[in-house]
Amino acid sequence: MLRRSLVGVVGVVAVLAAGCGSSAGESDQVTLRFGYWGNDDRAQATNEAIALFEERNPNITVEASFSSFESYFQKLATETAGRNAPDVIQMDYRYLREYGDRGALADLASPELAAELSTDGISAELLSSGQLDDQLLGVPMSQNTQILFYDTEVFDSVGVTPEDGWTWDEFEEASSAISAIDEGQVFGTADFGMAIDWFEVWLGQQGGELYTADGGLGYGAEEVAEFWELADRFRESGASTPADVGTGSDGSIATSPMGKNRAASEFGYDSGLTSYAQTLGDQISVAPFPSDGDDLGQYAKPSMLASVFSGSNHPAEAARFIDFMVNDPDAGEILGTTRGMPANDEVRSAISGSLEGAELVAYEFEEAIADRLVAAPAPPPPGEGAIKRDFQRINDEIAFGRLSVQEAAEQFIAGAEQQLS
Repeated sequence: MLRRSLVGVVGVVAVLAAGCGSSAGESDQVTLRFGYWGNDDRAQATNEAIALFEERNPNITVEASFSSFESYFQKLATETAGRNAPDVIQMDYRYLREYGDRGALADLASPELAAELSTDGISAELLSSGQLDDQLLGVPMSQNTQILFYDTEVFDSVGVTPEDGWTWDEFEEASSAISAIDEGQVFGTADFGMAIDWFEVWLGQQGGELYTADGGLGYGAEEVAEFWELADRFRESGASTPADVGTGSDGSIATSPMGKNRAASEFGYDSGLTSYAQTLGDQISVAPFPSDGDDLGQYAKPSMLASVFSGSNHPAEAARFIDFMVNDPDAGEILGTTRGMPANDEVRSAISGSLEGAELVAYEFEEAIADRLVAAPAPPPPGEGAIKRDFQRINDEIAFGRLSVQEAAEQFIAGAEQQLS
């Protein structure tokens, strides 16, 4: 049985050639620019790690700058277009293919960069998330995976503990029992039909994938309809929240069904566990997705990756800096989980002794299901953002009774294919 609770937890791409500039010798002074998104806590830890790197590499100065996620990528788009991007780019998984196709990212597996940057400590399943067209365009800095957050007190009241190996039918039965307690004031689970992320997990359980290696759709209307029929069945039985409860959410925990105390469980990513605990209390627990077969459909997903700008004048030094941030145990102690659970296995294990509360729960959960996580899929294609928004919008049309499941599935596929054409 797998149950991890906060209660009681103590313990294409441009080839690096002369036109890109050459790396400096050990005695030459080099200045690297490092751009990332984050908050003040991440910035403080990053600056401390940079200070240690500069102490060990006195010929290298790192100038770091950070901003919000949206502002960061707006600026990065302009910088890459003008060939003036930072030497080291904190990259999001969803944008890897887009920037790779632009030729903005160097191949980290090239001999020059591989000599400075080791990937031995990162699992092959996670490392694959940074690979595109036989090139390594990003190295994962941290990892997370899909998860079910649930309220232990509420689930205990109906005698159910979500556990590894439970089925969708069992999930529906437990959720329906919870919804019946207060006559629908609190539902068993949040409507999961609105997120393509949860469709991806369900699709993986059937042996499918969202996108093919060349950026096409890996499924058709039949698979979408089957998933939406499952979600619609939960709504119709009262197991999940109705349409009016899910509307108005901006993606934050506070506006989610659980955050509004209208649902006893919802799907998410384990990197959000600390925020869930802070918002909802220590009764929040985590479990794998339900599945009707042996496959969970979950995978180790990079919270973020580190890339080298293909136009950098100092690519080797940039790779050395990434190696330090990802693989150095001392850097790992400084950075902690400010970027998520470390991608390097040894670093993650080394910092585990200092973890507590929600961070420890997330670590133990990932360790418990590590052998069941599959390799990360190919990076999503450009246009994926619009596809995700359409998935949610069309699910709402089903929930409000304005479209049948089959009509909705066909409409979604037509729009998705147009986005990718």
